[in-house]
Amino acid sequence: AAGAPAAQAAIGIGVGLPAAILLSALDPVGKMVTTALVHRADGYAADGNARGLAVIHWVSLVPWVAVRAIPTFLAALAASGGLVKDITASIPAGFVQGMTLAGSLLPAVGFALLLGMMELSRYWYLLLIGFVGFAYLKLPVLGIALVGVAVAMLFVTLKRDEPVLAVPEAAAEEPAADPRLTKQDLRRAFRRYFWSSQISWNYERMQALGFAYSMEPVLRRLYPEKADYVAGLQRHLQFFNTSVLVGGPLILGSSVALEEAGTPKSAASTKVALMGPLAGIGDTVVFALYNSIVFTMGASWALQGNWLGPAFAAVMVLVPYALIRRWQFGFAYREGKRLAGHLAAGALARVAQGATVLGFVVLGGFIPSIVKVVTTLTYRQTTTVQGQPVTQSVAIQDRLDELLPFLLPVLVTAGVYLLTVKARLRPVWVIGIVVVAGVVLGWLGWFAPSAPAKS
Repeated sequence: AAGAPAAQAAIGIGVGLPAAILLSALDPVGKMVTTALVHRADGYAADGNARGLAVIHWVSLVPWVAVRAIPTFLAALAASGGLVKDITASIPAGFVQGMTLAGSLLPAVGFALLLGMMELSRYWYLLLIGFVGFAYLKLPVLGIALVGVAVAMLFVTLKRDEPVLAVPEAAAEEPAADPRLTKQDLRRAFRRYFWSSQISWNYERMQALGFAYSMEPVLRRLYPEKADYVAGLQRHLQFFNTSVLVGGPLILGSSVALEEAGTPKSAASTKVALMGPLAGIGDTVVFALYNSIVFTMGASWALQGNWLGPAFAAVMVLVPYALIRRWQFGFAYREGKRLAGHLAAGALARVAQGATVLGFVVLGGFIPSIVKVVTTLTYRQTTTVQGQPVTQSVAIQDRLDELLPFLLPVLVTAGVYLLTVKARLRPVWVIGIVVVAGVVLGWLGWFAPSAPAKS
């Protein structure tokens, strides 16, 4: 009896490990499906069809559930995990590698679309600051954000006496004097984000559809004119990815406040500026620190056969997460309204300008951290050592890193930007090109999301 928990754990690993491997093989397929669905959501957004947008968002849950339910069901059905092993073995390894590579390349499409909506021709050089910080100085995204804050403050200070950005009239309106959103609007936006922010996650724009779905009740209330409402939906359907536990609710609350203040450009710029740094904070604090402690304690009790182990983990995760997310949303909304209420239209325009500068700096480091691709190709080189010819294999990636670290992610993003913005190819065609190229090159083994481990 004393060894029963250990024996049960061994059986669980024997059944669960093959299921996990199969899930990892199917997961890229599921995320490809949601990537296709987000473009259907674009069509509904352009028509101002909130119902269609919501349907696509929730339908995206189907592939997410399927890629998890199928391996779990097969593992439970086979009991020993043998069936799952057979299915996993039948999937060509090259196909899995190719789909994984394609998935790591697709965020470049989202970044390209985002840059297409920003003033890249005016602020392109700010991307270099973030890139240098990430590629050469090895700064985390939070460190890059701090540099970006300094650059933004310096930029706005030096430009104080110059005309503010030439932005659409809607972005330069006076902030609303009276609150236009009801408590029900705020609760609806938060509930949508709380329960479903990640269900439509996709390779191209990640959490964008979930964020737009959360903002929809707010946009419907604030923009009675269809053109403004459509513009709001499309604005929040651009690339977005951050920690949904620490960061996401803050960004949602601030976006709601800035939209209500009549400064949509500030709302969009703030999202871009904050998503990377808050993702770094949230992932570190929640997953690397807090979750590690909670689940280690829970697992230790569970291995002793104590039901309090899983109960403890569930309570310590669900309750604090719910409370901290609700607090973040309310705090960001209140402070955002207070800031907007004390600033004149010209000052708000400068805030938007500073947020734009910060956003470009952060994107410079965020893009190479998300778009991941290296080449595994090598060539043979003969050198003379102590008078003797020596032939050795040289990794092309090492040579590229000497030329410019993260060169391939930069080239991929630049190429996709040219296709989507300059050549004006429809995003769905660009996605097709990226997926086919990723699958083929990954299957051939010429490229991968990360360099293979060196022995």
